[in-house]
Amino acid sequence: MFKIGDVVVYPIHGVARITEIKTEKIGDSDQLCYILETEIKTANEKPVIKLPIDKADSNRVRKIVDEEEVPKVIAILEKRGMKSDAQTWNRRHREYQEKMRSGSIFQAAEVYRDLSLLKENKDLSHGERRLFDQARNLLIKEISIAKKTDEKEIERAISKIFRRQDTSTSPSEDIY
Repeated sequence: MFKIGDVVVYPIHGVARITEIKTEKIGDSDQLCYILETEIKTANEKPVIKLPIDKADSNRVRKIVDEEEVPKVIAILEKRGMKSDAQTWNRRHREYQEKMRSGSIFQAAEVYRDLSLLKENKDLSHGERRLFDQARNLLIKEISIAKKTDEKEIERAISKIFRRQDTSTSPSEDIY
């Protein structure tokens, strides 16, 4: 069970903070809910989500990755040698959607890496671009919270991983 003030990842919505735990009327019943405020503003407002506590596990809501796990995320981003992808864009899109719905930061890192590398050789479909942005935003937000550092610094470090021409250079020290 989470508590007020916890920062969590809700796979569909991204990073959110639990601002309240209260009973809400949902359908015909009263349910104890987490009130989540997302970290992404839309029209200068942060959307509020009411999530029944008993649905948190099935919705794969989880705590932010531990700082000690960040090097594993970076290792995934730095891994090259992606298999040549002869799949159609919509099949790839479905596969990437499933990974993003998993709630795993490691799978989000795979999506971002694969789409970054694919983007070097071909245009991404609209859906792939959306998933690319979603994975990128989640990685930046979550790693910055785990590392207790500025999002811009994490954004620069992740961008640097994909700008490097020589993949034999040592891993990026910026995020470790």
